[in-house]
Amino acid sequence: MRRGPDAQARESSQAVSDRAKPEASPSCYDQPLSRIQNNVHDAATVVVVRPSVSPTGARELFMVRRSTKTSFMPDALVFPGGRVDACDGQLGHASTFECAARRECAEEIGVFLDDLSLQWIDTWITPSREPRRFHARFFIAYVDRDITAHADGVETHDGRWDTSEAILSAWRLAHVDLPPPTLCILFRLQDHAGAFECDATELARPILPKWITCDGFEHVVLPHDPEYVALPGDGAPAPRRVFSLPTRFRREKNRWLPCT
Repeated sequence: MRRGPDAQARESSQAVSDRAKPEASPSCYDQPLSRIQNNVHDAATVVVVRPSVSPTGARELFMVRRSTKTSFMPDALVFPGGRVDACDGQLGHASTFECAARRECAEEIGVFLDDLSLQWIDTWITPSREPRRFHARFFIAYVDRDITAHADGVETHDGRWDTSEAILSAWRLAHVDLPPPTLCILFRLQDHAGAFECDATELARPILPKWITCDGFEHVVLPHDPEYVALPGDGAPAPRRVFSLPTRFRREKNRWLPCT
C-alpha cells in the first residue's frame, strides 16, 4: 500500500533521529558560503501567530497565496515576507532583517509589528538552480487575537488564518502548494516544545538545499541527505536543526512531497 506524505514525513524524521548525527565537515562546501551570498538577495519572512478560540487551543497562522503571475513560487501558499530594501538598513545586519520583516508585514498583510518582538527561527538560501535567489531569515511574531490581516491583492491573495495542522491537511489533499522551507517550518511548529530553540550561531548557518532532476521528478535535497555532497550546485554544511527534517522533497502532482 502506498504511504501518504504525512507518513513519509514522520518516517523520514524518525529515520534521521535514529541514526548518528555527524558533525558537518568543510568538505560539504562546493564553494565558500561568502561567495554564494554575493549572488543572492537578503530577505525576511514572518510567521504571524495569534491565539485560537478553538477547544484544542491550537494557535493560528496567517498565510497568503502568491500570485500566479509572479516568477518566484507562483500560486504557492506562503508566510508574508520579501526582499530587504535599501531603506531597511545596512545589508547583512540583524536589525536590517528585522526592519524588512516589519515593513513586509505592514505592506503585504496590513499587520504592524512595531511594538512587538520578533524571534529569529530559521535561515534558508535558495538553491543555485533558481534564477532568483534569496538569503532569507524567518521570524515568528505573536500577535493578539483581535489583530486583523489581509492579503494585498497584488503580489498575494487568499489570505487566511488557520492552524498548522489544518494547513498541512489541505496540503495532503493537494488543495494548496507549500514550498519546502514553508513545509519545514510547519513540521517544526507541529513538534511544539523546543521547535525553535536555537541560538544565533546555529541560526546563522543557513539551510542551503540543492535542486536536481532525478528519475523524471524534481527534487529539493537538504544538506543532511547522504547524496547531498556529491550533487551539483552550491552547497553548505548541514546545520544541527536540519536533522529533524526530511532529507529531500520531490515534486509530484503540483506539490512538494517529503521522501527519504
